[in-house]
Amino acid sequence: YFRTINPLVEELKPGYAQVSMKQRWSVQNHIKTVHAIAVCNLIEMALGLIAESTIPEHLRWLPMGMDVDYLKKASGKLTAKSTIDPNTFFVLKEYPGRVDVPVEVFNTEGVIVTKGYVKLWISLKPDKKKEK
Repeated sequence: YFRTINPLVEELKPGYAQVSMKQRWSVQNHIKTVHAIAVCNLIEMALGLIAESTIPEHLRWLPMGMDVDYLKKASGKLTAKSTIDPNTFFVLKEYPGRVDVPVEVFNTEGVIVTKGYVKLWISLKPDKKKEK
């Protein structure tokens, strides 16, 4: 599904993800800006990248929802950035539990056009030895 926005992963490391997309006809809305759902797709792509590159091996994540604020019209090249502390972000008092991953979307002028928080359910991976 992410292919619909033709994303480009610009930078990825534990605790940081940066992914971009270019405005083109197939992601535009009726006022010729990037459609809100295309921007949400970019946010979810950044979320998946940062979660997979950062979450400890004994944990797993499942998206629960997303809160999104559209601050300005989104047009041109858009870049989603997410930053979390790779050492502490997924450390919870108890599992399962919820975390909210922040993602900001910038235009080419560096202005934030959209802010999102993706709600993740974090749980321990099942013990494969017990499943047998």
